[in-house]
Amino acid sequence: MEGVDGKVKLPVHVREAFKSDRDAVFDFCRHTWSWGDYIPHVWDQWLQEPNGKVFVAVLDGAPVGIQHISIDKPGEAWLSGARTAPRYRRMGVATAITAKCLEYAKSMGVKVVRLATESDNPAAVAAVQKMGFKPIAEFIEMVLEKTFKANSHSSRWADGGNLGDVWLYLQSSEAYRRAAGLYTVLYHWYSLDKTDLERFLDEGKAIIYEGKGNGAVDGLVLVDDAVASEWRENAIQTCYIDGAFEAVSDMADFLVDYCYRQGVEKIYGFTCNYKPLTDALTKHGFKKPEKTVIAFEKHL
Repeated sequence: MEGVDGKVKLPVHVREAFKSDRDAVFDFCRHTWSWGDYIPHVWDQWLQEPNGKVFVAVLDGAPVGIQHISIDKPGEAWLSGARTAPRYRRMGVATAITAKCLEYAKSMGVKVVRLATESDNPAAVAAVQKMGFKPIAEFIEMVLEKTFKANSHSSRWADGGNLGDVWLYLQSSEAYRRAAGLYTVLYHWYSLDKTDLERFLDEGKAIIYEGKGNGAVDGLVLVDDAVASEWRENAIQTCYIDGAFEAVSDMADFLVDYCYRQGVEKIYGFTCNYKPLTDALTKHGFKKPEKTVIAFEKHL
């Protein structure tokens, strides 16, 4: 392999990450974004995960790329944290690491692997498609910087007794279809199955809308407070949003008012990029970014 400096490079070798790779990895992640990278904050956690692995690509004995894989539930895996040292990009490093991740996933009985990349990164989008990943859904992160007092009329916290009705509602939901049946926590997307839904309801993290007055569920918002501990902000996030414009507007009123009364200042509105949902959030002052996040999957 010939590098950008014209020197012949050894073929890329992919292996599991060692603790001793830390400095080299942190060095090439230093300028991923203007503010740096989240890899240094999760490195130790990733190396200790019982359900995950970090793989590194090595050239001439030095790490030049990484990727993390986690097996979230039987048959499903998530890829994240793909990084390549700038001077070694477009040299097959990312492809080699991903292939190793897929090999590991298959050995663990995984049937589907997912990942996400931002819409303003055409090189990454092209690369993952070249590796056989298919786009399945588009998501957006809208942000409300300051909560306020609001009045909802037909929304409330759901409980375990609502599981059957909510699950039935999702089966014919257009938003659920557009989201490919996924929800997100901290830029990590999971399949929203009945077990996950039950956990949200049991933990008091599900808002339902009953606007028709007959007790039927006509909208759903799932929330999580992981952003508070992980990002160290006085904030909460939505994990999944579903419903017509009126339903989402009322549930947004309910959530914004709840956060205001609890002293939570900020809300990250994660949702699939579906107009009735994003319009309702915009109405409440959520700011819409220019880019979206595309979720991909590959069946093994």
